[in-house]
Amino acid sequence: MKEYKRVWNAYAAWDYTREIEDLNKMSDNGWQLIKGGLFSNRYKKNDSMRYRYQLDFNPKIEDMGRYIETFREQGWEYINSTFNGWHYFRKHFDQAGDDYEIYNDSESLKEMQSKWQKMGIALTIIVALFAILELISTIRHFRIHSALLTLTLIIEAFVIGRGVFVLRNPQRADGHKRSWNGMPAFIIILLIGVAGSTVFMGLRGSNSFNTKSQDYASISSSLTDAVDWGEVKIVCPDFYSFEASGYTSSPITVCVVNSKSGEVVSQIRVDASKAKDGKNFKEEHNILLKHGVYKLYGLDFAGGEINLHISLN
Repeated sequence: MKEYKRVWNAYAAWDYTREIEDLNKMSDNGWQLIKGGLFSNRYKKNDSMRYRYQLDFNPKIEDMGRYIETFREQGWEYINSTFNGWHYFRKHFDQAGDDYEIYNDSESLKEMQSKWQKMGIALTIIVALFAILELISTIRHFRIHSALLTLTLIIEAFVIGRGVFVLRNPQRADGHKRSWNGMPAFIIILLIGVAGSTVFMGLRGSNSFNTKSQDYASISSSLTDAVDWGEVKIVCPDFYSFEASGYTSSPITVCVVNSKSGEVVSQIRVDASKAKDGKNFKEEHNILLKHGVYKLYGLDFAGGEINLHISLN
């Protein structure tokens, strides 16, 4: 039989008593905690002992020795601390009954909960602001990676905000009102959302270029005789921004064409005379591109001066 064991898990601040219950159960089964952590706890097998555990949150301790001694005087043995301010203590289990609460008055418990409420509120506000900004960006220009990140941030802001609400109600902060530990799901959703958004963003193809000439040759209106201005390979279907801006002495058509089918997906007729200042023309289309290769073409130009910026991204 193994002498040591590591158990992977994660607990939210508002579910700290759930971790205490799990530590107590492990001790009843002969596994005694030797090191507590954020995502895992390490145990040693010892059937001859039974403990009851408690956690305290205090990220700013000026005198660690005095802090530990205070708990020792109350019968609590110090185990270890995490870098973010959680401290693990234990006391021998007495079937005759004993006080296994670190906090003997409601004010001490409220003070500990208040520390996490303040941190939770600040974190909720920050995540919510990022979610709002990303949502605005998604509404203006829908992209899969942006929509996925927006959804992830909204879920995380809701979960953290709910945790703050739970901490405000001591009766709901004891961990008994919920039948499951939501922290692992919280972490998984965050990782999947961020990783998925990064992957989708990395898979996006793009092409952007400038073409400038004082005397550009004329171009036929036939697609077969059009000027090839590059291509974009699309791996995952998504919405793309097709933009043409600049000046031409006579109108020119810029289009996105599916290389396989020859279908014109979108086109922009650049006509500087329609610009507000008669020169700086700009038009943008939001288009859905499926898997495949797409060409950027210029056609139907009488010739003359040209100074264009074309992008598909």
